[in-house]
Amino acid sequence: MNDFLSITETPGALLNAEQMGRMTLRYSLAAELAAGRRVLEVSCGAGVGLNLLAAAAGTLAACDYAASVLPLAQQATGARVPLAAADAQALPYAAAAFDLILCFEAIYYLPRPAAFLHECRRLLAAGGQLLLSTSNPEWPYFVPGALSVHYPTVTELAALLDAAGFAPLNFFGSLPVTETRGGRPRLRARARQQLLRVGWLRRDNRLTRALKRAGYGALTPLPASLAASQRVAAPFAQLTPLPADRPDRRHRVLFVAAARR
Repeated sequence: MNDFLSITETPGALLNAEQMGRMTLRYSLAAELAAGRRVLEVSCGAGVGLNLLAAAAGTLAACDYAASVLPLAQQATGARVPLAAADAQALPYAAAAFDLILCFEAIYYLPRPAAFLHECRRLLAAGGQLLLSTSNPEWPYFVPGALSVHYPTVTELAALLDAAGFAPLNFFGSLPVTETRGGRPRLRARARQQLLRVGWLRRDNRLTRALKRAGYGALTPLPASLAASQRVAAPFAQLTPLPADRPDRRHRVLFVAAARR
């Protein structure tokens, strides 16, 4: 069994401003959609966003494949959110039990993503939604993460969602490649790309922290739980709408909000 705990962002992990921004944006988007609804987060990890979701949702449940990470999620929520150890490709919930399913930065770990999406459709009630985020493999400085299986492109993900019974599909891009005088963002992206390729960044010591600062900028520890004050106002306005039938090579992160057909 893969040790997904080793790659899970846990409280105290050192993140830069961009990484923290990705975390707060995804849960702000989710909270926007969650208002008063029955919500499930698949691959919740250490539960950093669960309190933010619980404050908005009617009801909230969460699960993760790595049972070893669930005590951290339980601590983060004070045991207020029902948690389960579960395979995303065979989820242990009743049909039509949810109005919104969330899955952030996890689909590329699944050997059978189509099975996961069919499970999501089964679990969603009529009018339900699925909100996914994934790293974009067509981004110029993309490097696959440890334990990943396959990163779907926009067009691949659109085909998978259509086959699973989702429509309409609303794709968005986040963190576009930027052009500035001196090319500093590109230089930093190339440095980050090389650091990820050699695999050193999975360790935590003085050397790797220095390398992370070189590749990512200033670092701050991830809190056990995102605070309400960190919620982004009008989060969907931070995203760029994307067509579902064309490659996207500009944005580092892809989001898709899909309705159960």
